[in-house]
Amino acid sequence: MSVTPAASREGLRAALEARLGPGDALAWLDARADDDLESARHALAEVGRVIGRKPLIAGFAERDRATLPGVCGPLRVGAWRTDEAARTWLLATVADRSETPHDALFGLYDLGDTDTRVAALHALNFVAEADPARGLELVLDAGRTYLDPLLTAAWCDNPFSAKHMSDEAYRAAVLKALFCNVPVDGFLDLEQRADPELASSLYDYADEREAAGRAVPAAVWTVAALHPRPGLVARLIGRLEHPLPDERRTAARALANARDPRAASFIAGRIEREQDPAVKAALHAAQEATGEAAR
Repeated sequence: MSVTPAASREGLRAALEARLGPGDALAWLDARADDDLESARHALAEVGRVIGRKPLIAGFAERDRATLPGVCGPLRVGAWRTDEAARTWLLATVADRSETPHDALFGLYDLGDTDTRVAALHALNFVAEADPARGLELVLDAGRTYLDPLLTAAWCDNPFSAKHMSDEAYRAAVLKALFCNVPVDGFLDLEQRADPELASSLYDYADEREAAGRAVPAAVWTVAALHPRPGLVARLIGRLEHPLPDERRTAARALANARDPRAASFIAGRIEREQDPAVKAALHAAQEATGEAAR
């Protein structure tokens, strides 16, 4: 659920306090929030030393589902560190006092180091959307680099970029992410935004990876199956016999997306022999999807 910029920053500030507790570190950060843009930019170099770099979410088991509300929707923050969160909060707080927050963030991004740029990309989700096109320039600029932290911050678990990237830019980002080993399952709304062009490109990518004897990310199969090319369903049926449970589960999920009734008997046969509970659940979901398609 989206919230106001002020409420989004309050949520981020509360997460920092819950992790750090009240004390000198947060007092220092709160004082920096009154700085102008230039002073705040110089203060960023001290954030790691003052705030520390421990995980923002203390419990390991909680990190997979940890989210914070942002102006474009919830952000997954399980992988964030406290210094990342503090930089993001500081940049967003200072920039949102400007009449054009995205212009302010662009200036900080343009002059900043990698850590600052990552924070600016995150901060797009904590300021008013006065000029989304200007904010999108940050995302597109980061996407032209080959720096994993910038690519990940721009594309993965970033509701602002998912909302504002054009279909063309989104497709290009997914393909570049694959070739740069940035996890594509971090792209928000990936299956909802997949079109035949993206599905076809992912099928070609899977061909190249398998020909080279390399693993294919699970999201490639599930997205390609939404607009299956001839031969893909047969290929997925074959992968139901893969020795690794994760690969069988991916094949089942992809067959559910393909919704091809011709796969029904193969799915039923695999259900009878499958021992892994997660795979069996995915197979039942695929069976239901193919059954609905046949009706």
